Amino acid sequence: MNQNQKITSGISRRDFLKGAAASAVGFAAAGLLTGCENQTAPSASPCPEAIAPTTQFAWETAPDPIPDDQIKATVESDIVVVGGGFSGLCCALSAREAGAEVVLIERMRQVIGRGGSIFAINSKLTREKGYALSEEEISKIYKRMMGYHSYRIDGSKWMLHAKRSGEAMDWLIDHMTSASQVGGHDLTPVMEHWYSDPEDVNGEFPGTHEFLGGPNGKGPDDNPQQDVCDNMAAYCAQAGVDMRYENAAKQLVKEKGRVIGVICTNADNEYVKYIARKGVVMATGDFGADAEMLEKYIPWALQAGRGGIWEGSGHKMSYWAGAAVDKSETPTPMIFCFQWRSITRQVRAFQGLMVNSDGVRYTNEDNVISHGGLSLMHEKGHHAYAIWDRAYASEPQWQNHRYVDGPKVFENEQEVIEYWDEIVASSGTIEMNGSGSIDVKMVKAGTLEELVEKLGLPKETTLATIERYNGYCEQGVDEEFYKRKELLLPIKTGPFYGIQCTPWFLSTVGGIRCNDHMQVMNAENEVIEGLYCVGSMVGDMYCNCYSTHFPGHNLGATCLTFGYLTGKYLAEEA
Repeated sequence: MNQNQKITSGISRRDFLKGAAASAVGFAAAGLLTGCENQTAPSASPCPEAIAPTTQFAWETAPDPIPDDQIKATVESDIVVVGGGFSGLCCALSAREAGAEVVLIERMRQVIGRGGSIFAINSKLTREKGYALSEEEISKIYKRMMGYHSYRIDGSKWMLHAKRSGEAMDWLIDHMTSASQVGGHDLTPVMEHWYSDPEDVNGEFPGTHEFLGGPNGKGPDDNPQQDVCDNMAAYCAQAGVDMRYENAAKQLVKEKGRVIGVICTNADNEYVKYIARKGVVMATGDFGADAEMLEKYIPWALQAGRGGIWEGSGHKMSYWAGAAVDKSETPTPMIFCFQWRSITRQVRAFQGLMVNSDGVRYTNEDNVISHGGLSLMHEKGHHAYAIWDRAYASEPQWQNHRYVDGPKVFENEQEVIEYWDEIVASSGTIEMNGSGSIDVKMVKAGTLEELVEKLGLPKETTLATIERYNGYCEQGVDEEFYKRKELLLPIKTGPFYGIQCTPWFLSTVGGIRCNDHMQVMNAENEVIEGLYCVGSMVGDMYCNCYSTHFPGHNLGATCLTFGYLTGKYLAEEA
């Protein structure tokens, strides 16, 4: 293994963001990415595609091509994967195991993983735990989920996940549980608990997997996905994938309408051309760090602030190669409210009382974390407040363990209260599974009057709202928002707690139109030969918002399942 193939997990979040920002500056200085077709030169050097004469943003115009005399080396392979995140690693390893020659290009010094929730239907773990789904159940669940996205999505891709995600997850489990044989860490697959709604409206579904036991994944505050990606990188290197770290993609190369390669700069800032005989797979992540792209495609999401890690370099490269945006023309943001997580340490909704800045209740609190986060954006200042009391620590409606047969988050209610008090004392920020930090402003008070004052809410109105809500709890009927009886939790037992809740823009998903073989398409829905995409670039998977009814669906579908299948498809069929 050469120096470029070195695999480490010691990079800090600060270094990660610093490196991402530096890469963004470098891409901007170089004109970002382009893809174009050479009509004359046999060397297939890139040239600008026809661009509309009027554009809103500079990145919509292709930069000048990189001259052939500046390219220091050319590398040929069957498949070139651009991006060493989870989706790119799955694609590269799957293709290599199927016999293809693969080069994986990653602009960072190591692979990067974020989060940990990976959703798959009917894996061997779900069957082992007794949570396999019948065809009838799958049909019902998927119709409901597609309805949440107003059916402005690609149903064939959703069905692909339904039918093949179990196979892909089994493949991943086999690798993660025996990774020590390639220098990684053996990880333990566990299932996350899910929020069950007896009304069958806002509930989540079983199928979310995590891999625990590695250095980055010992509990719910950690980042187990980094361990998964480190293991995948070790498998790729051991299998013979040519791992090219500190290589930043600059331009796609086209010849007679087909994408045949990509030009990158290496660690020495030299241009290297990578030629792909079968296909180039774009796996470069989100575009949430680019304010102009957000303004063009999903301007309303900017109300939740800037989100994401990457600046859409792969999107821009693909657009200049002729790719179209999602058919719905609206890529989708992931917007959550993770201050709720400071209450239970679980990624789920809060079931106490929510009031806005006017001290008025504004919603049925029985919701998933994504939809609940979006509802905050309609309130003054784009935030609201959760209010609860000590008795919530023993509330059976939320479970004190995050995993099925896995480690508990809290052993008893006293641990819950101690955790709340720790958050109150810290009054700072919490790290979110390798995805950044969020502000936490939790307060504690001996009386409701004191709590309202500490939250900065209008005293008379807020106390009246709490009194009215407690009345609904006593009578068992919510006359305002009809929250179900068992979730009407009164606020009477001191000490009392409150926290400001804000929408948190995690990332973007979508942006590149493609079919169910992940072949990138143009505005006429014609395939751009030789160009594929996986991961958070895959278009028409979500619309309106990314819903958490399937927690970890993006990692499980566009990254794991589609990465795994695209690698096999390119190796065996292309």
